[in-house]
Amino acid sequence: MTSLNQEQKDEIVRLYKLKVMNKNIASILNISRHIVNNYIYKDYLLTNERAKNTCAYMKDADQVIELYLKGLPYKQIMYIAGVKYHHLCEIIKLVPSRRIEPLSIKLVRKIESMVEENWRTCDIAKEMNLDYNKVSHWVRKARKEGVH
Repeated sequence: MTSLNQEQKDEIVRLYKLKVMNKNIASILNISRHIVNNYIYKDYLLTNERAKNTCAYMKDADQVIELYLKGLPYKQIMYIAGVKYHHLCEIIKLVPSRRIEPLSIKLVRKIESMVEENWRTCDIAKEMNLDYNKVSHWVRKARKEGVH
C-alpha cells in the first residue's frame, strides 16, 4: 500500500467532508480508490468521527426505561431525562417487551403454506396467535419471492 503524506490525508478529509465521492477524490489526487477508502474507513473515521460518539445518553437508560414503563409520553420522558428523541428510541429498543422476537423456521414455513392456500394475513395472524405485523412481513415476503 502506498503511504499517504499529510497533505494528501488532509485533502482527503476536506473533500470527504464536502461530500465528494471516494472515486472522485481518488481521481483528483491521482491515487487509487482503494487507498482513499482504506484511509477514510480504517484510519480517519475510526479515530476521529466514531470517537465523538460516546453514547453518553445511555447513562440515563434506566431512568428512561422506568418512565417509559410508567406510560409517560415521549415528550415528557425527553424533558425529564434530558435526552434527544433518537436517543430515546434507541434506549426504548432495550425494553424486553419492545424487542422483536424472531419466528422459528417451522412457523415461517406454516405461514408460507397458508399463503399458498390464499389465507388472508389477518386470518393467519389470528389462527397462529401471532402479531399481525410479524405475519404481514412474512406474507409479503412469501408473495414477492414465492415459497422457499
